[in-house]
Amino acid sequence: MKPSEKKQILIAGATGLIGKELTRTLVNVGYRVMILTRSPNQVHEEFPDMVGYIEWGGIFTTWLVREVENSAAVINLAGEGIASKRWTRRRRMQLIRSRLGTTRALAKACHYSKKKPKVFLQASATGYYPLSLEGVYDETSAPGKSFLSRLTVDWEAVALHEVPEDIRLVLLRTGVVLSTKGGMLQQLIMPIKLFAGGWFGTGNQFVSWIHLEDEVRAIIHLMESKNAKGPFNLTSPSSLPQKELVKMVAQKLSRPAWLPIPSITVKLLFGQMGKELLLSGNNVIPYKLNSVGFEFKYPTLDEALSELLK
Repeated sequence: MKPSEKKQILIAGATGLIGKELTRTLVNVGYRVMILTRSPNQVHEEFPDMVGYIEWGGIFTTWLVREVENSAAVINLAGEGIASKRWTRRRRMQLIRSRLGTTRALAKACHYSKKKPKVFLQASATGYYPLSLEGVYDETSAPGKSFLSRLTVDWEAVALHEVPEDIRLVLLRTGVVLSTKGGMLQQLIMPIKLFAGGWFGTGNQFVSWIHLEDEVRAIIHLMESKNAKGPFNLTSPSSLPQKELVKMVAQKLSRPAWLPIPSITVKLLFGQMGKELLLSGNNVIPYKLNSVGFEFKYPTLDEALSELLK
């Protein structure tokens, strides 16, 4: 297939953990990728001669309409890292603006485009659901009341209300993505290797996780499945308590995990962010993924860690 004949996929947020892997996979399977980015130098370093890219500040512009018209799909993964800094008032506003603003700008471009993309895939999170030790949540469950829940509800609402109805909208409610390239697993590995690994608080809080490769496979599957619409939980079918996850990582690394970090220490160091992200969790199941024929390559934690820590 000639480059001019390949379908273009427009991506915002391509330099994050998920975005990098997704971009490379899309290129490898035959798509042409156009990236919207605040950091063109980083894109050039990550994907030399692989993709097209445009510097973009996250606001609506007339040229954005043109790029949307040239694209078969729009994938919005943009947003400040939820766990990268303590949640001060200023940080909370950054988290909100970086998500709602970019979503609104892309939705507006879709509204004004004469030739509309077939599908709009919008990043979301399992933080949508209540923080609970007992509940089990699927896509029909009601949202929680935490800051992360309210943020996610508002984030999805922009897409639901402003993406044109004739464009298929998919909401990607992603759990904890396991990868040695970033995220939770990478942060666990070094302390465990240094014999200082452990869980946070009681360790009974559920972690709804997914292998990075399955995350990318699921996004592409939903993009290509014409019947896929609405929210989808991107989590493995086997969520488990944080303590069990940490112990299994330690076992794979032939190290002990015996040094849990007390809840009060987490709260002092990280504030509300620590309370919601480290000391709490939820058991989220990928009910709708099964309905569109998606098959996990790594359905269990043992399979996922055996591949990641081989």
